Amino acid sequence: MKHYYCTTYSKDYIYKGLVLYNSLQKYDKDFHFFIICVQDEVKYLLEKMELSNVTLISMKNIENEDLELANIKSTRNDKEYIWTSKASIMLYLLNHFSELDHIIWLDGDTAFLSDTQPIFDEWGNYSVFLTEEQYKGKYEWLSKIYGVYNTGFMGFKRDQNALRCLQWFREKLIDWCFDKPEKGRWSDQMYVNDWVTRFGNVGVAGNLGINANLYIASQNTVTKEDDNLYINGDKLILFHYYGFKYFNGNEFDLCAHGHFPTDQIIQWLFVPYIQACNEVMDIISRIDKDFYYKQTPNGRTIKNYFNLASNIDRYEDRYNFCTIISEKDLSEGLDFYNSLTKHAEKNCLWICCLDDITYSTLANMELENVILIDIKNIEEQELLNIKNTRSASEYLWTLKAPLIYYILKNNYNIHYMIYADPDARFDSNVTNAFSKWKENPIFIWKNEIDQDNQREYGINLTSLIGFKREKDAFNFLWMWRDKCIKGCYD
Repeated sequence: MKHYYCTTYSKDYIYKGLVLYNSLQKYDKDFHFFIICVQDEVKYLLEKMELSNVTLISMKNIENEDLELANIKSTRNDKEYIWTSKASIMLYLLNHFSELDHIIWLDGDTAFLSDTQPIFDEWGNYSVFLTEEQYKGKYEWLSKIYGVYNTGFMGFKRDQNALRCLQWFREKLIDWCFDKPEKGRWSDQMYVNDWVTRFGNVGVAGNLGINANLYIASQNTVTKEDDNLYINGDKLILFHYYGFKYFNGNEFDLCAHGHFPTDQIIQWLFVPYIQACNEVMDIISRIDKDFYYKQTPNGRTIKNYFNLASNIDRYEDRYNFCTIISEKDLSEGLDFYNSLTKHAEKNCLWICCLDDITYSTLANMELENVILIDIKNIEEQELLNIKNTRSASEYLWTLKAPLIYYILKNNYNIHYMIYADPDARFDSNVTNAFSKWKENPIFIWKNEIDQDNQREYGINLTSLIGFKREKDAFNFLWMWRDKCIKGCYD
């Protein structure tokens, strides 16, 4: 039995879409994939690839037959318009391709990880087939904002019940579909909440491995056996990488929506996906070298920063340091870098740049073994709320713990991080400092001043402080972060 799928490819999503296509090639023996090309340049590129088992259709074809859809296009951003177009696309395909006895919508940021057949086995005779968001317990309230079902996967049979559902869905989407919660609506998902009772013969997947995502994976038990992944014992079939952002082939935001992956999930689910994205990007660049330009992560908030080279091989067995530099600290920061280079043969220095001039200057210098972090990458709302209440030096002090935590959190092969102020200098081999650390989770230097000054300024210095990537260190690091955000003044 042939399986029929559809999705949209926009210029922003085409690399993800090709990863999805490659996963279908690997895990579905008999499929056909309908790709709706949002822009002409996407269609031209895909035509050059000569993909098998694929039909390419321009979004203009859909719009020419659905004038109501075309008329509201200017009122939606690109993401909202794609959500809005889902039902119109599936109705178009069912009208034009008589061989389709079913159609499955897949978001472009999904990918198959094992044989697709269990999806169809469970779907059975249902007219419509859905997957749940799985918001439960303390997260159940999210269903009232974002919906009970995830519309990154939806299956429709060619029958009267499913067609009536699609036509109703189309009308609702054209009327309102935006990326904001409003009057019990959000995107296309809240419309689906009552389909089980509204239309009847609607099936809901019991298998957690169909359209799983980082939230579902983080709330359940993920295991690996014989190269297969399981969620609570269900084989992982289709994973939804929503919120994944690709920057330059080495730096990524694993999930921009605030769900946090474990080390195992990063290694099992995200590293293979990243490598698949890089392979697709190489193919695209060989066909059209100007199709994508490398992006830098500066200027963006990145919730789950991941550096591929730091975790795979390039920076392994390095002495890991970080510092925070502003424009006025540039010369001091470069002196610190030079001292580190001189006294640590293997080193990696992470520099948090407090302004655009610092970032662009250091980026243009292309310093060896230096990774730049834009302050905007780590400035979540808690930091932004207090930023204007601190002087420049007070804000720098406040940033130390958030920076260390930010680097260590997802980068599983960085086993420790030492923060040093930009005016620090090494005058001998750095192993002398590391020899004092030994097995403790935290490395801290005593303040060599008299007791009266210690009472006023503290017992220990934070101009040189290190944390290992282990539970006790993270607990203290998070406590230090919270206390500094609440109050950190000169």
